[in-house]
Amino acid sequence: MNHRAIANRPVHSLIVSRANNTDLVQTLFAALLLLTSVLLGTPVQAEALIVMEARGVNLKAGAQIDGDQVLTLKEGERLTLIRSDGTVLTLRGPFSKTPAPPTAVASDPKQALAALVNTRAARTSSVGVIRAGEEVMPLPEPWLVDLSRSGMRCMIEDQTVTFWRPDGSQEARFTLVPSDRSYKADFIWPRGTVRLPASKLEFKNEFNFFTIQQADQEFALQLMKIPRAIADGNRVILIAWLLEKGCTQQADALMRQLGAPTP
Repeated sequence: MNHRAIANRPVHSLIVSRANNTDLVQTLFAALLLLTSVLLGTPVQAEALIVMEARGVNLKAGAQIDGDQVLTLKEGERLTLIRSDGTVLTLRGPFSKTPAPPTAVASDPKQALAALVNTRAARTSSVGVIRAGEEVMPLPEPWLVDLSRSGMRCMIEDQTVTFWRPDGSQEARFTLVPSDRSYKADFIWPRGTVRLPASKLEFKNEFNFFTIQQADQEFALQLMKIPRAIADGNRVILIAWLLEKGCTQQADALMRQLGAPTP
């Protein structure tokens, strides 16, 4: 190698040369990926990722970003994304690269759903049942809000919440108070009913915390808004969202609707 010739080359020429080499590598990689897809008969394309949570980043929940575009996060910034197969990605700054380069697109949504069922089972075994002695009854529909116990529930934005209880044999009276104690809403659950529209409630934020006062007990309930575009979109992404947010009972109801086995 003629080191003297290289040393005598202008600096800008070296930079251009290295840039060209980088471009060449990227071009060869893209060509190899395309050739693989042709040989295997599997389509390869850029993937749209769904933003589930953004901290310090000017992105809203439910927004889409291109998986093959360079994403830059500064120190302290965090972004949680969901892929089309339900995989959840959490990115923390400093970060500057493509979050999901072009890959073979899964052709069978049943496989993605089965993977989510396994994820749900793994979480249950690692975290344990809600609490010892507390039985969680299955919801007849995904968007009912179980009012028989404390915990996290999900709701669709701009949609009236409907409360649900597993046993409607007795009349029940209860009060919901938001965390800022700005108002209180009294409800009467008529005997023989298990569903109750909650049009009196006000939902000011993405996260809404309430205290439920009923007879001689008091417990906490958290309601989280889900963007309507997510609720009306890809079922696999929606189930992944529900599981990630802790709305497991509702995720189970949705999986049963889709014919997937649940505990």
